[in-house]
Amino acid sequence: MREVLAYIKTKKAEFAALPTFEFMRDRSVAPEQRLALAPCMAHYVMTFADINAFVLRQEPARDKYQELVNIHTYEDASHWPWYVEDLAKLGLDREHRLSDVLQFLWGEATVKSRVLSYEMCRLILQGNSLHRLAICECVEETGNVFLGVAAEIGKELRQATGREYVYYGPHHFKCESGHTMGTANVEKLLEEISLSGEMRAECLALVDRVFALYFEFAAELLAFARTHSIADLRSTRLEPGRQDGLRERPLSVACE
Repeated sequence: MREVLAYIKTKKAEFAALPTFEFMRDRSVAPEQRLALAPCMAHYVMTFADINAFVLRQEPARDKYQELVNIHTYEDASHWPWYVEDLAKLGLDREHRLSDVLQFLWGEATVKSRVLSYEMCRLILQGNSLHRLAICECVEETGNVFLGVAAEIGKELRQATGREYVYYGPHHFKCESGHTMGTANVEKLLEEISLSGEMRAECLALVDRVFALYFEFAAELLAFARTHSIADLRSTRLEPGRQDGLRERPLSVACE
């Protein structure tokens, strides 16, 4: 597994260099605006909790590798309340019509987040416990990048407002730093896993696919933050037909 982990580090460096994180680090932009991407993350954050609970986890575990995956899922499945809490602190927890919220969550503005979640489910369900370990490592490293940058924004907001941001703040980043599979010397344990040539190739291909999905998701977040002011998001009702992809879809009356 050593080669796979090294390759994940390489892809992590590419991920960290994306324009999304340049934007999030840009202190010439107000910190709240740098988190205007938050609504666009809703489908991913909430679905990822289910992926941990119902897709990645297998009980009883089939082997020692699945046991590590299961521990990971218990640690990551309960972070979504922090996201909901931070939405309120950002002034984004407004009343909206349910139909508008549904059209937003399944609209054009969040296509890549949904594809990420669905494709992750496919890859996980088709794979074995070693594949799942590789996927978990990719998720850990992408999360480490995003949350590390977000934590600095959370610090700025705490200074400016006195409010402690949990999801987009240092606490969440600290929880996600490094390997969090609840096992002593887990990095050494992972590196020492022996893979056949075929399994190594499969895991490397998985790494490429998972990171490609996260690259597209990051680009979607950036596009949303650049085209939606935080002031408008705080004051405007979600409306079908707006430029962000909440178009009114024609009602089909034909039987299919």
